[in-house]
Amino acid sequence: ELWWVKALPVSKDAAWSGVREGSLVGAVRLSAPYRDIRGRTLKPGVYTLRFGIQPADGDHMGVSPFREFLLLSPAAADTDPEPVSHDQLVELSKQAIGSSHPAPWSIDPPAATEPPLSVRTNDAGHEAVVVEVPTSAGKPLRFGLILVGKIEA
Repeated sequence: ELWWVKALPVSKDAAWSGVREGSLVGAVRLSAPYRDIRGRTLKPGVYTLRFGIQPADGDHMGVSPFREFLLLSPAAADTDPEPVSHDQLVELSKQAIGSSHPAPWSIDPPAATEPPLSVRTNDAGHEAVVVEVPTSAGKPLRFGLILVGKIEA
């Protein structure tokens, strides 16, 4: 089950470039164990989804063609809807897996043209469902959310 915010704050256009990192985008309830894109298992439960940007450093080169991600955090630990800093976001998300790395859901592509709830496969064979999130700009932000696939990192 996915729930989106009533209106994702954007600076002008309905695009990730206008969204502040750490913004709450929605929440998800996982009813069964789920493997993230890194192959680690998330336990059943409720998680928040916040916008994260992959660091532009040598540790993350070639991991994904896009730098936009939704990071999952246990809802019980993430109770303030206000945006959080990059470091706070990473620390919150690490709690979802209990490791030294956050729990990411890849956004691919960041701007989708396919209709909502359609499934698309990227060049790496990852499958994404196209979703829409309402924004403060009045136009929804449509993007692919990778739910099936694994990266080797």
